Amino acid sequence: MKEPHAISVILVDDHHLFRESLKMMISEWSDIKIVGEAGDGKRCMELFTELDDITVAILDITMQGPEGLMLAEKIKKISHSTEILILTMHDDRDYIYQAFKNGSRGYILKSDSAVELQKAIRTVAGGKTYLSPDIATDFIDDLITRIDIKAKTFNLSSREQEVCGNLIQGDSTEKIAQQLEISPKTVRVHIANVMKKYHCKTRADLIVRLREKDR
Repeated sequence: MKEPHAISVILVDDHHLFRESLKMMISEWSDIKIVGEAGDGKRCMELFTELDDITVAILDITMQGPEGLMLAEKIKKISHSTEILILTMHDDRDYIYQAFKNGSRGYILKSDSAVELQKAIRTVAGGKTYLSPDIATDFIDDLITRIDIKAKTFNLSSREQEVCGNLIQGDSTEKIAQQLEISPKTVRVHIANVMKKYHCKTRADLIVRLREKDR
């Protein structure tokens, strides 16, 4: 039985040995108690019908059944009081944005220390946001860039705007050239110019930025 006022935690990760290691480590923290565990999304959702009080759900991102990011959204729909902490090896910024968008309160990497995990659990249990120190700086820098891009109106030529419109639709260089009746080389030049204005390194990154600005 958990101690009064202890933080009730469930672990959701498809690696059994990893869960066992986490349980051994967390068992040494008097204010945090593991009340359930699951190896997939289906079993995770069952825990919410079996347990009355789950303060924090620690989720991996990639596993069988609903993946962690989808699972976070499902959990928040049935248990508003449960906070979600993503514990993963993935430091991809799109995962991070989607995690918070889907209702997660914290995001920590499996490469972080036990001290950081303990801090993360306590932080999200208190209703505050936690982000792994290893990704916090890059995440904030990227967020500022995204905000600047959405707020700033770039001086795109009418042809560049047309090319961007096609890019958002996912059209290839050849298809854009055919529709605009220009050469593929000219299309590539326009794309390169727009990439410079948006400070994007790849075409894929530019498409993401354009779609964000178009929302």
